[in-house]
Amino acid sequence: MTASARPFGLVVLVRTVRFFYLLWGGMLLSSLVLANRLRVPEGLWSWPWAANALLSPWGRGVLLGLGLVMATAALIEIWELVDLLLVRFLHDHEHDR
Repeated sequence: MTASARPFGLVVLVRTVRFFYLLWGGMLLSSLVLANRLRVPEGLWSWPWAANALLSPWGRGVLLGLGLVMATAALIEIWELVDLLLVRFLHDHEHDR
């Protein structure tokens, strides 16, 4: 199905949910890493090398980078969502004239 065949409300809903997921995840991951409050799940301690890799400075740097990428993706997502809304409503306004 092409993008034009999808219902407009569904596209806006999916993009809005994706924006909030990326923003929340990026901010949470970045703030946990920066505040040094990152905790490894108990199940990951069955592989101590993986848990230690995540808690090392390199692992924290990778997680911080992932959080920043998610926050940047949220900004791009909201940019596209606002663009979609403006094009839709301004195009309808010009069509009515």
